[in-house]
Amino acid sequence: MKKRRKDMKDQILQVALELFTRQGYDKTSLREIAEHLEVSKAALYYHFTSKEEILRTLVAGIPEAFDELAAWAQGLPRTPESRQEILRRLSALISEDLDPVLRFAQANSTAIEAASGARDAMHDVLSSGLRRIGAVLVEPGAELNDQVRAIIALNLVVMGSRPILPDVGPEATPERVAKAVFDLAMELVSRRDPPGS
Repeated sequence: MKKRRKDMKDQILQVALELFTRQGYDKTSLREIAEHLEVSKAALYYHFTSKEEILRTLVAGIPEAFDELAAWAQGLPRTPESRQEILRRLSALISEDLDPVLRFAQANSTAIEAASGARDAMHDVLSSGLRRIGAVLVEPGAELNDQVRAIIALNLVVMGSRPILPDVGPEATPERVAKAVFDLAMELVSRRDPPGS
């Protein structure tokens, strides 16, 4: 019974996210969400009492995802290979798992701010998650250049997962740009300066 309840909750979140992204948060009603799920509004209210609760639940998944990655990464040895694997997983997390929520957030930032009561709420959520991952990428006592390289690589992965570039020609497809940016990030976390440089 608990599994079925969780499955329904996940279905509600998925449908709500699709509708919020397509129509906008403000133009989507709980009634529409229920209709798309072919359930009554009462069944929907059993899981979520409001659109704001659905929204908060969607956004809450972002820090949880970053926390899981950071917790996993903390158990790794501090090697270039580990840093590369952390960045690979971060790239997959952003471009695959979080992409629908991030697209929604980009299009509905005002609604997120209103529901959370915080200005720049999404930016704060992303920044704090990335800081936790950055803390694992940077070795304790690392030279300044190595620290900067790791943080730039982290930011490159984020940028490359959702590239926004001017039109530079047909060869610069989003996939190719993402790969080029990711390759550069891998190169950065593989290099190390000798101590004292």
